[in-house]
Amino acid sequence: MLKSYILIKKKKISYILRKKTKDGIKRSIVFLCGYRSDKNGTKAKFIEKLRKEYGFEYLRFDYSGHGDSSGDINNLHLSDWINESRVLIDSKTNYPLIIVGSSMGGWIAFYLSLIIKKKILGIVGIASAIDFTLKLIKNLTNLEYKKYINKKEIRISSKYSETPYVFTSKFIKDSKKFLLLTKKVKIKKKTILLYGLQDTSVSLESQVQLLKRISHSETTLIISKKSDHRMSSDYDLKILKNAILSMF
Repeated sequence: MLKSYILIKKKKISYILRKKTKDGIKRSIVFLCGYRSDKNGTKAKFIEKLRKEYGFEYLRFDYSGHGDSSGDINNLHLSDWINESRVLIDSKTNYPLIIVGSSMGGWIAFYLSLIIKKKILGIVGIASAIDFTLKLIKNLTNLEYKKYINKKEIRISSKYSETPYVFTSKFIKDSKKFLLLTKKVKIKKKTILLYGLQDTSVSLESQVQLLKRISHSETTLIISKKSDHRMSSDYDLKILKNAILSMF
């Protein structure tokens, strides 16, 4: 499958755009991956399989510093990835949107719903890591907080990575511009939130708080007892498929 590139603020952003088939559904699905994930993850490829069946337009891409895109992830910020998502959606999609956001991609998806002008039919949030940078600071011990102030970064171990995740003070400061749970925002899009009770990265409480900020009457929170943060098992993908199809 051919990759394409677009230059955004001097960074080469890798994306794959699959056009709607002749008899396909006139919808554009955009997949927004999580932090340190990419456009070739399990869920992204699963949606590609759905596209072969239903023929919708499908856009997936790597944020700068991720996957095949250029840039040093440790020198990039949430504002970069929100802007890249906005530019690609505005320039590459041609039909009413369904945005599927995983983890940090969920945060980006819900923020985009407040600012982009294209018609958004709905959002599927998978373990949406809304305002996760606030949690990083709140969970620090006094000693860890002192180290953060001195070194201007937080290092977080993750079972999904051999190396720790590094979040600089600049990244955390930048992310404050996009917080959703601390502000009186009203998200007006049809939404399905997917959450697994085995998730140790995102809390159920955060999903409930997000739910309260969505005013659309067709809003659902689906909780899976056995799913974890990635929600990438065959069982999880069936849930994802049903969520996406319900948006058509």
